[in-house]
Amino acid sequence: MHYYYAFTEDITSCRAKKREIVVHQYRVNEVEIIMFAWILFGLLCLVSGQLDLPPLNEDSRNNFGRRFPPTEAQLQDVLARLDFLGTERCSANVAGQWAYETDVNEYTQLQALEAQRIYADFQNQAWFWISRIDKDNIRDPVIRRRLRYLSVVGPSALPPDQLDRYNSVINDMLAVYNDASICAYNDPFRCGLRLYPDISQIMAKSRNWDELQYVWAEWRRRSGMRIKDLYQQLVTLNNEAARLNNFTDAAEYWMFPYESPNLQQDIEEVWEMIRPLYEELHAYVRRKLRDLYGPEKIGTHAPLPAHILGNIWAQSWTNIIDITTPYPGKYYLDVTQEMQAQGYTPIEMFRIAEEFYLSLNLSAMPPEFWAGSIIVDPGDRPLICQASAWDFCNRLDYRIKMCTKITMKDLITVHHEMAHIQYFLRYSGLPREFRDGANPGFHEAVGEAVALSIGTPRHLQTLSLGSKYIDEPTADINYLFSLAMDKLVMLPFSIAMDRWRWDVFRGYISREEYNCHWHRLMEQYAGIKPPVLRTEDDFDPGAKYHIPANIPYIR
Repeated sequence: MHYYYAFTEDITSCRAKKREIVVHQYRVNEVEIIMFAWILFGLLCLVSGQLDLPPLNEDSRNNFGRRFPPTEAQLQDVLARLDFLGTERCSANVAGQWAYETDVNEYTQLQALEAQRIYADFQNQAWFWISRIDKDNIRDPVIRRRLRYLSVVGPSALPPDQLDRYNSVINDMLAVYNDASICAYNDPFRCGLRLYPDISQIMAKSRNWDELQYVWAEWRRRSGMRIKDLYQQLVTLNNEAARLNNFTDAAEYWMFPYESPNLQQDIEEVWEMIRPLYEELHAYVRRKLRDLYGPEKIGTHAPLPAHILGNIWAQSWTNIIDITTPYPGKYYLDVTQEMQAQGYTPIEMFRIAEEFYLSLNLSAMPPEFWAGSIIVDPGDRPLICQASAWDFCNRLDYRIKMCTKITMKDLITVHHEMAHIQYFLRYSGLPREFRDGANPGFHEAVGEAVALSIGTPRHLQTLSLGSKYIDEPTADINYLFSLAMDKLVMLPFSIAMDRWRWDVFRGYISREEYNCHWHRLMEQYAGIKPPVLRTEDDFDPGAKYHIPANIPYIR
């Protein structure tokens, strides 16, 4: 999902897209096996010394695979030291990623990779020791919960050669994705059109059926089709990492943070409650598009062709609001022009957001926030502009990175990102394992709840904005319709996308059915279909960033 607001991610996995690691192949013989065993034993002793863990003795070495029950006092001491060292390693890692994303060059990339490697090594070492603790005899529920979280380190549990391969596979797929470009429709000499801004603008603004169909298919040919073999390797590595973390497969690992015994069923039940409203929106939009393109192209009860919905993935339909608005001419809220006329600046937008949270009796932004954040594109160096909120793990340093524009969309985004910072501040006093969202969707839920509040006519009018808005039912319907074309439409797409990956991870779907199953789920949940015939030579899931980046989406 290309969000205009941040999603916080596991720093050890989501930054993997930047990695460029050379994987060395080697053959293991008996001597190497013996050496590896002694090296591993020495590493464990070293970590024990760093963390002041109970030392390994001859007996524990002879019983290498057995668990041992430490005393509660030992556990408290170990957790305190893990918290201290983990905070230090995490902070250095986040600082490395920040330096890279705010000044993209080869040097900062290498530094970020090194910081990431050090943090991954720490996680792996702590996980190796904690995995040997017999947790069944621990009575303190807080200690049990902390150990459970520390025992799940994701890909960091992989052996070094497999971890290198995992990172290089993701890097190779993202290199294909990021380098993908197409030639213009009916103009084979105008090439190099990239996803942003070229392809996205064509999909948003063109109403030429054939042009949209060409761009839709070409993007998938130039991106997803080329990474199918690599993705199969990633599936294998994901499942191996999950098993090392004591999960059956990667689907179970991805669902673990939600702490639901049957997350998929929970999602299906919620979707069944929402589906009737979506089907009404779907039918209405289909009628409007039939009127535009003709009944020979769009059937009365058929799925919607995915290429005419204003977005390369059909995950948001806001770009076709101009041809689907229920009451044309009735102003639905967009205060961008008023903001620009009143001379709004990025810093003023951030101050307005801070005042909003202060009115809720929440915290002012700390001095470190204003000193360290980047809220406009400095223009003197390349940086990754996607808005994001950052917790530097040290209970002091919190930042937002955003190339703020004077628009209503960015005003809402600023409030959304600051909601993440408020959440960081709320749990800053907890142990490191608990300094995160209640589940991967909770941070976003808080930010979106705030965003919906900020975007209301009443609130904007308190900011002396929205004066052109007419308070009448038709304008209200247009406003709610615009929200549905974004928020409601996103739900079935998100469910189908992660349901596809869960089915792949579980082995329900073989490599020979990847593409067919993708479109089967998109039709089942979202009621959309590909505009042209697809085969298993295609790999349309790979045309969506989060597939090669290996980032869960449903949150």
